[in-house]
Amino acid sequence: MRKMSNLEYSFMVRELSHLAGKHFNRIRKIEDDTYRMKIGSTEILCQLGVRLHRTMYLEEPSEKDSFVQKVEKELDNAKLLSIEQINNDRIVAFHFALGTLVFEMFGKGNAILVKDNQVVATTRKEKWADREIFPGSEYRPPKNRPAGAIQPSEKYIIVSLLKLPFGKEYALEALRRAGIDEKTPGESLSGEQISSLEKEFENIREAANPVAYTENGKIIDFSLTGLGVYSGCEKREYGSLSELLDEYYQGLERPDEHLEKLERRLEKQKERLEELKKKEEEYRQKGDFIYEHYGEVQEILDAAEKKEFKDWKLNKKEKYVEVEIQ
Repeated sequence: MRKMSNLEYSFMVRELSHLAGKHFNRIRKIEDDTYRMKIGSTEILCQLGVRLHRTMYLEEPSEKDSFVQKVEKELDNAKLLSIEQINNDRIVAFHFALGTLVFEMFGKGNAILVKDNQVVATTRKEKWADREIFPGSEYRPPKNRPAGAIQPSEKYIIVSLLKLPFGKEYALEALRRAGIDEKTPGESLSGEQISSLEKEFENIREAANPVAYTENGKIIDFSLTGLGVYSGCEKREYGSLSELLDEYYQGLERPDEHLEKLERRLEKQKERLEELKKKEEEYRQKGDFIYEHYGEVQEILDAAEKKEFKDWKLNKKEKYVEVEIQ
């Protein structure tokens, strides 16, 4: 599943900025790691670690969890002051008069309620060497933040570009437009080539506009600029990134957990059936052998009953007994 990039979160923050002055209405948990928040009359969907945007689809919520209950209690009817992208990173903060709701969208994602710079509630408790997310701890964003400029090294240039606040799709597009191979060592680039890359990134940022790429009428990907990798696909422009994302993610097939469990159970049953078939064939062959040698078998059984074995040999490893009948 395609995840939003730094540049797309930056664009989304600007797109939602008109909500400043509106009031917090409610928040609902839709499913694991997915929440829908209402500010004024606008519904905002956040799938942690994947996407955040305005939505028109109102799926049935699940039962309220402790995080939802705490947020609704602390932010009840609070006025939204501003929306901010922190450090040009995949972190979006909704600053309310009564507290801040922070969505960290990297990794598995996290939603954090902060008041007076202290964590009040969180969907996931986390700890790193330089910070931690626990109720009562000070909230601090990651120290490792996106770079402010291209910093070439001896590694492939794409490695350096991924540290910028754009995303891989846009880094590859900037390289394509500048005519530079992604595996070119960064330190081998000339000053002119670096300037060309910087110009292409600036062009992408300034001309950002939601574009969807379709095949057979279905959106297969999206971006904020034309991507050469999709030159053979149909393009469709949107008036807002939220509208595009709403359509894109609704078009993706979501895994049915119940169906997956049934499929796993069916697979195990098929494996068990194969085992039983093999045993059935083995027993059938043994039965056929006994039937074909019924006389000899009966002779062995009679001799065993009368204890007439002249000599016998037991092989425990191969699990058979060899006897000589008088």
